[in-house]
Amino acid sequence: MALLLHAGADRNSGYFDPTWLDQSNFTPVLDALPREAILDVVNTSFATDVDGFRRLVAEAPAVPLLDKYLFNPLMVRPFIRRKDGRLIAPVPQLISRRMSPLEWYYAGIRKWGTDFAIDLGYLFEDYVGRQFATVPDASVEPEIEYHRGKDRMDTTDWFIVFDDAVLLVEAKAGILPAAGRAGDDSLTTMMTRTVGKAIKQINRTHALIKFGAPEVAHIPNDRPILAMVATLDPWYMANSFLGREVLPTCDVPVTVCSARDIELLVSIGQRTPVGPILTEVLADSDRSTWSLGIALKPYRLTDDRNPLLDQAWKQYPFN
Repeated sequence: MALLLHAGADRNSGYFDPTWLDQSNFTPVLDALPREAILDVVNTSFATDVDGFRRLVAEAPAVPLLDKYLFNPLMVRPFIRRKDGRLIAPVPQLISRRMSPLEWYYAGIRKWGTDFAIDLGYLFEDYVGRQFATVPDASVEPEIEYHRGKDRMDTTDWFIVFDDAVLLVEAKAGILPAAGRAGDDSLTTMMTRTVGKAIKQINRTHALIKFGAPEVAHIPNDRPILAMVATLDPWYMANSFLGREVLPTCDVPVTVCSARDIELLVSIGQRTPVGPILTEVLADSDRSTWSLGIALKPYRLTDDRNPLLDQAWKQYPFN
């Protein structure tokens, strides 16, 4: 849907006119997506009128002294409906952003509350494991439950075993709120609560492997151990000097990376082992502080493909 709206607006100076659906060239579109479904999605998720836009502005959370980072209502409703019924997108690039994980998260929270966030966390954890399962030289082992006394505990979500390294992966679907992205005082609190918790989980799991706990006896202990905190959306400062200052010290080399970074890493891994790449990046005092996606640029080829993304695209009705 976002692709349809974006293409229409991009080719028509930002406009999308719902009456275009009556044109014969839209027949193949309507064969795949009923008119009622298209208009319902437009009205409930993409468009508002001027008064609705003003309400969104008034409801936006304040970011004191950082006004340029305020919530932009066009990210939630990228189209403004004119009196003649046409839709205008002041920033067409935000149409596709409406379908980003960040916007899904907030839309789900508004409709279903914290239950949505919990379910999303499980789905994201599963998605990360499925991504690594497509890497030819990787063996993917799931989380392990263990007990210490009366306490029930869990390891990291995934163990990714390569020939030359073991990667401990902890997935966190929590989103960094607008104020935190702007860099206010809540950033360190949110980073500690989400990424910091993941690092503690990694350290506990690493200790199990290091000291030969029977629960993880099947995980190799004869090669370098690396770690990854997988986040749904980018946490841009987590690998930087700020992250090093506020987060717990990780006992193994670690990177905090988004789902998009993992998709990129996995696409590279279809043609070459990624264990040595991660080892090299995380051993570099400079590159280890970058976002993983940036650090991976020298290893990319233009024809790298991600199997899961290709599979999803083939299911799209307009493929």
